Amino acid sequence: MATAVPTFEPTKIAARIEQAARVEAELTAEQAQDVAFHMTDWLGDLSAYVEFCRSPGSYSPEQVNKLLIAFLVHVPNHLAAAAKLYADFPVTDIFNVGAVASSPASEPE
Repeated sequence: MATAVPTFEPTKIAARIEQAARVEAELTAEQAQDVAFHMTDWLGDLSAYVEFCRSPGSYSPEQVNKLLIAFLVHVPNHLAAAAKLYADFPVTDIFNVGAVASSPASEPE
């Protein structure tokens, strides 16, 4: 029997993240809201990836490619922002693959 893909409730998730961020991490209301945003904005991408993981053989290479590109372009920056805001832990390139290399958009003018 196949397991259903989880249905996420972004509003409830964000509220709990905000509460934890204010109480446990002692963030301001604005910082807590920012963390909650960064941890919930990509839930649609997560749901799509979970669906793929439950049935990888049912996806064509083209579908996998599209799913991976959408996920990898959207999710990492949100996670990096949340890690910095919540835990003051900036992203580093521990695998030495140029993952945090400067891009034209991030270089000073």
